[in-house]
Amino acid sequence: MKRIRISIIACLILGACSSVHRVNGWYPVTDEPDNRIEGKAIVTTEDFDIATLDTVFYPDMAVIEGRLKADKLQKWADATESRIGKRIGFVFKDSVIMSPTINCRIESGSFTINSEDRNLILEIYNSLNNSSE
Repeated sequence: MKRIRISIIACLILGACSSVHRVNGWYPVTDEPDNRIEGKAIVTTEDFDIATLDTVFYPDMAVIEGRLKADKLQKWADATESRIGKRIGFVFKDSVIMSPTINCRIESGSFTINSEDRNLILEIYNSLNNSSE
């Protein structure tokens, strides 16, 4: 009987500690250094219309430049306007990759994703191409 109670308690504890999986995309985040996700996704990678890779060989880095689908432009513009002076973060595999401070409303639907980790940017870019096929 004691083993059953211990097993039940262990299952409850392990279940309560599991984290929520976030879909890759742009989210409101807190200020650095925390970069905690504050809410639901503004847009996800499924909402990306175009994503291109720009590689710069010095310093060894890469940048993804993208634009959202037409039906997400208004949502992006409104979200960026409401976040002026605050941060949004690009989340990939449940981690905030970058979190720029928003300076103005972005009506074009354009964005960039960058990191000092070139391999990470290449992995993100490849995942975007694989999800669109």
